[in-house]
Amino acid sequence: MVDIPLAGACGLYCGACGIYRMYKDQDAERLERAAREVFHCQPEDIRCEGCRGPLDRHWSPECQFLACTQERGVTFCHECADFPCDDLSAFSADRSDIPLTNLHRLAEVALEAWLAEQETHWRCPACGRPVDIYSETCRACGADLTI
Repeated sequence: MVDIPLAGACGLYCGACGIYRMYKDQDAERLERAAREVFHCQPEDIRCEGCRGPLDRHWSPECQFLACTQERGVTFCHECADFPCDDLSAFSADRSDIPLTNLHRLAEVALEAWLAEQETHWRCPACGRPVDIYSETCRACGADLTI
């Protein structure tokens, strides 16, 4: 597996993933609620080191995009001759087209610059703590993130 921290093959930035954030931040309240209401598992079963992390600590080790890129010998979906495929387009559409937008940007600026942009973008403007894509307020300071 390619050692690329926090960069999903599909174009998602793991640092903004709700699952990744609740695990890395050890947010007990969110872990309990997600385990009970969403995933129907134990809170300790919710663990993720990112899309390219160890498969034993990977939320979705059967990720179709990771498997496909490995099979095709590319690192990211935008490097594939079939980009964007129907599966990726549908996946992206369900996520406000963030994956496709990210993949186009990644192709423009290269990995290091893209990761730096993502790291900056997914931080609370008030306190600088990491935030996830679903947060409307910062869990650390309560700042409004919808602006």
